[in-house]
Amino acid sequence: MKTKPFIIPILFLFISVPTIAQTQTNLDVIYKLIDRSVSRADSILGTKQTINLSFTSSPALDVLKPKIFKTFSDNGYLLTTSTVESNPAVNYTVTSLKVEYKNPFSDGLFGGLMLEREVSLNYSLTITGTDKAIKTFSYTENQTDTVKLDEISGLENQTLPFTQSSIPSTPLLSNLWEPIIVVGTLIVTIVLLFSIRSK
Repeated sequence: MKTKPFIIPILFLFISVPTIAQTQTNLDVIYKLIDRSVSRADSILGTKQTINLSFTSSPALDVLKPKIFKTFSDNGYLLTTSTVESNPAVNYTVTSLKVEYKNPFSDGLFGGLMLEREVSLNYSLTITGTDKAIKTFSYTENQTDTVKLDEISGLENQTLPFTQSSIPSTPLLSNLWEPIIVVGTLIVTIVLLFSIRSK
């Protein structure tokens, strides 16, 4: 008696194979947002030039200062502490920085629990031109992606509180629904198998 070839594919309709990818840490994402924010200075200043750069933030975020200075330098700006009037002054102010996890969901039957991760950087660039004119530009950079629940401890930096966030609770129904589907699928498959063999 031959068995039908469609039984095995039935299982694969309910199983999603997780893809393997390197998830960026929360600090990596923050650094990416800083890179993006510094590039906005190009459209404001017009050309790469010597600037008197300063940084303002809450004490907890002061550790980001070296990264911001380095990014300006890597982007072609010459940094100086001189107050020579021929050099414009740029003040980079971090208004707020937030990591948030939300909207938990299951990544297929065996893929584990996933969370939406949103990292937001609010900042302003205050430019004091050589003519003493002061202009302030406020921006928000953000990135939203998904991460695995069991990876979160490795994505956060325990010494940097701003890379951490609370994890939303998972609905009980979501936890129960997955095994119910698995058991139901197996029962249907077994019934089909015996039904076909009996014919």
